[in-house]
Amino acid sequence: MGSREERHHHHHHRHHNLVPLAALISREMRNEKMEKPSVRYGYAAQSRKGEDYFMMKTDCQRIPGNPTSTFSVFAIFDGHNGNAAAVFSRDQLLNHILDAIPRGLGRDEWLQALPR
Repeated sequence: MGSREERHHHHHHRHHNLVPLAALISREMRNEKMEKPSVRYGYAAQSRKGEDYFMMKTDCQRIPGNPTSTFSVFAIFDGHNGNAAAVFSRDQLLNHILDAIPRGLGRDEWLQALPR
């Protein structure tokens, strides 16, 4: 990837070093770690019926109070037949997932427990 200065220097190249999320995930699955990739994100085109809900949370911490354990969560909740399930999921799902992960795991163990 080069140093930060190098990346900044090449910034005028369109889409320089952008990698699709799917490629990052498959690299992780094959254990080809990318240390601290920069993530670009945004949202647009909210659904007209207001039945799509999203979450962009970039300040989660695996170890509360430890900024080096920060991670981001991105999710889309699609409300079929009304929005109650989407709203409930948006508000509750993340806490339920994080509460289900055993406490005191190291980073690698935590990442392995996350999909389960």
